[in-house]
Amino acid sequence: MLGSLSLLASLLACVATTDVDDTATAADTADHIGSDLVLQDVNNYVYSGTLDAPSRSLASLTDADISWSTLASDIQCHDVDPVEDIDNASLLVFPYLTEEEVEVGFTEDTLVQKDLGVYLSVETGDQTTVSLSDFTFFGTEVDIHTAFAEDTGTWLVLLATGTQIGVGTRMLTFIEPSDDATQSTVEIEDGCGVLEVAVDLQSLEPVPTRADGPWPVSWDDLTQTGQGNPFVDTEVSEVWLARYAHGITELEDAFLDLELLAEETWTLDHPGGTTADLADATTSADTPFSGFDEGETWLLALMCGTCPTPAPLFLTVLEP
Repeated sequence: MLGSLSLLASLLACVATTDVDDTATAADTADHIGSDLVLQDVNNYVYSGTLDAPSRSLASLTDADISWSTLASDIQCHDVDPVEDIDNASLLVFPYLTEEEVEVGFTEDTLVQKDLGVYLSVETGDQTTVSLSDFTFFGTEVDIHTAFAEDTGTWLVLLATGTQIGVGTRMLTFIEPSDDATQSTVEIEDGCGVLEVAVDLQSLEPVPTRADGPWPVSWDDLTQTGQGNPFVDTEVSEVWLARYAHGITELEDAFLDLELLAEETWTLDHPGGTTADLADATTSADTPFSGFDEGETWLLALMCGTCPTPAPLFLTVLEP
């Protein structure tokens, strides 16, 4: 969701007002609402996911072919055109991790640089099949197929929309070099069911906000993501706001479709820091955000454009 592991996949609270304690009057709180949307851990959703990527054995030391000509759905169960929607194929080798450990690392966003031994890629153009020898290290040719040997680690192929590293993942498949295998071609299958998620939007404390502004947002106090990992300010690449006619329960059940279900969305690129102003957010048609309507459901997210999971770092409910 919301960008990709892009995949992918993967997508992903109450405002604690400054110096307002539990004894503050309703009038005091109403006067303060919206002067600063202070995002805190109690405002954040809870996200958990499981990844069960297919694994296919291929003959060792062969220049194996990888095809996605029949791919029709991605890991979020969204439709995929194998030519129009797949721009890049990546090959990742994790020398010391099992397939299960890689899956957990992707879904929990715990993979680190030292886990990855090889990263290669190829821009696919109109192709729906590539060979191992087509993958390069940022344009430098590498005879990776000569290293495609049994017991050399976990090999993973990612298909993505766009060419930015780690962004836009649509499908992923493990390829296992085996001395006993004779197959030298793998057909990447549809992604429905590969990623399962569970989301809790009902236990968080919603953030009250003024309908007509101002809407400065700050997240200095955030310490962890919705997945329970340490919150890193520099990972925030975008502030995302959406309006829905659906209730919270429906949105939990259809979490991977949050972008599709939204009546309207606004985004704001975030170059750094821990503050933003929703007045600067715009629709895809560059229409600026102008205010909240009561009686609808509003979600606010802090997105990470380079994280392996499509889940937001932070996601909360706003209450005008």
